[in-house]
Parts: sequence; C-alpha cells; structure tokens
Amino acid sequence: MVHHLADSHMNSIIRFKLGLTENNPVIKPYIENLWAEHSDVKNLPASVSVKILEGVHERWFVLLNSFTENDWKRTIHHPEKNKNMTLDYLLGMYDWHCHHHLAHLKLIKS
Repeated sequence: MVHHLADSHMNSIIRFKLGLTENNPVIKPYIENLWAEHSDVKNLPASVSVKILEGVHERWFVLLNSFTENDWKRTIHHPEKNKNMTLDYLLGMYDWHCHHHLAHLKLIKS
C-alpha cells in the first residue's frame, strides 16, 4: 500500500505541474497493479516509499500553497475518464484517495 501511494503521489505532482505549465495537457495513466509487480515494490521495505512520500509531499505542499485562484481553474485531460478536470477537482480526487488508503492501513493495523 505504501509503495502504491508513493507511485500515485509521484504521478500526481507531475500531473499538477503539467497542468500549470501546459494548456489542458493529456495526462499519462498507468496500470497500478503492473507497477506493483516490479522489484522496487517487491524487494524494498515500505520505509523507502515513506521517504519518497515525505519528499513529494514537501514539494507538493509548497507548490499547492503557491497557487493563485486562476491556477486552481487550470485543467488537465484524463484520457481514461475522457474528461477535463480542473486542478481543484484533481486535488479533491487525491484527497479522497489518501483518506481511502489511510482507512485501509488503519484496518490492517487493528
């Protein structure tokens, strides 16, 4: 789960930066379950991905706090969903995603 979150959040910050620097860019989806089959997930402890999350979250925090009102209205195009999404909407999706997996981790821990 922690490796999945690292993969997801690395992709997320790239999506936000594309949305800030290009006009309605098409983002690159990825097949999450296939990413989980590689040695960096299977052979490394979760602590490695925690380090990635700490760094990505620090950069993401600074980036998001610099947004203007117009930045939040910028869009990306998600080809799997075949829709344009504002960066504000995208942040809401990642917020839900984090809480969703946090609930999973809490269930595993108890």
